[in-house]
Amino acid sequence: MSRIVMKFGGTSVGDTEPIRQAANTVRQYSLDDHQIVVVVSAMSKVTDLILTTINAARVGNANEMAQGLKQLSDRHDRTLSDLFKGEYLESLSREIRAVMQRLRDFCSAVLLLGSATPQVMDMALPLGEQMSALIFAARLNQLGVKAKFIDSSRVLVTDDKFGDASPDMDTTRNKCHQVLHPLLEQRNIPVVMGYSGATVDGHVTTLGRGGSDSSATIVGAALDADEIWIWTDVDGVLTADPRICSDAVTLSEITFAEAIELSYYGAKVIHRKAIRPAMEQKIPVLIKNSFKPEVRGTKIVESLPESNHPVKAVTAVTNASLVTLTTRRDTHFAEIFGRLFLRMGHEHVDVLFSTQSSSEDSLGLVLREQDTEQVVHAIQRLFRTELKHGVLNPVSVHRDVAVVAVLGSGMKGTCGILGRLFSAVASASVSVIAVAQGASELNICFAVEASRVNDVLRAVHREFLSAPETRAQNRPDA
Repeated sequence: MSRIVMKFGGTSVGDTEPIRQAANTVRQYSLDDHQIVVVVSAMSKVTDLILTTINAARVGNANEMAQGLKQLSDRHDRTLSDLFKGEYLESLSREIRAVMQRLRDFCSAVLLLGSATPQVMDMALPLGEQMSALIFAARLNQLGVKAKFIDSSRVLVTDDKFGDASPDMDTTRNKCHQVLHPLLEQRNIPVVMGYSGATVDGHVTTLGRGGSDSSATIVGAALDADEIWIWTDVDGVLTADPRICSDAVTLSEITFAEAIELSYYGAKVIHRKAIRPAMEQKIPVLIKNSFKPEVRGTKIVESLPESNHPVKAVTAVTNASLVTLTTRRDTHFAEIFGRLFLRMGHEHVDVLFSTQSSSEDSLGLVLREQDTEQVVHAIQRLFRTELKHGVLNPVSVHRDVAVVAVLGSGMKGTCGILGRLFSAVASASVSVIAVAQGASELNICFAVEASRVNDVLRAVHREFLSAPETRAQNRPDA
């Protein structure tokens, strides 16, 4: 008997029919003698609407707040009336109304105070997951599958960094053993709220970006699950964005390291933060399409045998910038580097990649666009004296940049990859602004003008990932 944690994302529980499909899938696997734990996101766009509603209350817009609350209530009421009748509908409607009343109370308090602390936000935002989990558990019971709603605050213990909490794995393991193990032994399916947990003192926290996926991998690791399945609306991990590269295909398997790199550089896979609990326990993660459960999907594993295809995928961060810092040659630039990177670490800024001139008087930082102003201001504050006296030149910012990442564990030690790569880029008549290769040789990153990034993605995909006949048909000189 295998133990599987199944997480259903917002689109997979986004409306009546997706919920029916997802519940039927769980029912089928439970009949196949699997022990299953379900983790659910809020219905699609619900968390965004809750945030919009609370923000309206924060700025004193009572009408917009009321409209948001009505939309949330109406949407869940429609789903309930479509899915349930009689006693199921009456009982569940009372529970959903109670959750909605809690949200109304939060919003009324925020409207009155004109502010909301991160701790208050963490109490309100997961209410979408609570309603989704209540509905999903009820649907399973309606199908004759024993299921029980589980408030995540009972099983997932975190630190007190509200808005971006990290799990306390030892305590979470104990809580999961106390709460979830007995249900599994009784062939009962726990349906756990995603996205949130609680401190040891019981204060609700949220897990930040990718939080629902993180909930699944944390619970899976705590339960020593055999596999973790992430159900979404795509067939798995693709070699490229199919909207750009029409011949992109689904990868059957990738490594944890490859998945982390893909996520970091813009691929819609699974958030890199969510991968780590499974990676540490060496638990395979499957990415599957809840609308096409028969499709195999992509399995993420610790390691894979060597392949004849060194490049696995190509992806891009389309909104980036290049921030350049230059100094006089008689300056100890290593000390400047150290202070700057320490500051960015304190401010939790991710650098996509960095470059240094051969004369060691220039540093280029390729950043996500949304982090650019924060870094520029940090440099101006940190090096106020050096800038004033001309030890450092004014910061240069090159905007409208895209970062292309070419990934694959098989690139390590493989000759000719860089030559083929930049020949492909040249064939698209695109110049490279900056380039770097990771120390692990798992990826090659380079920056180009954002307006040309799709041309570059197609050229690189054609060179490394298209079928031979497709490459021949699409060569510029064909």
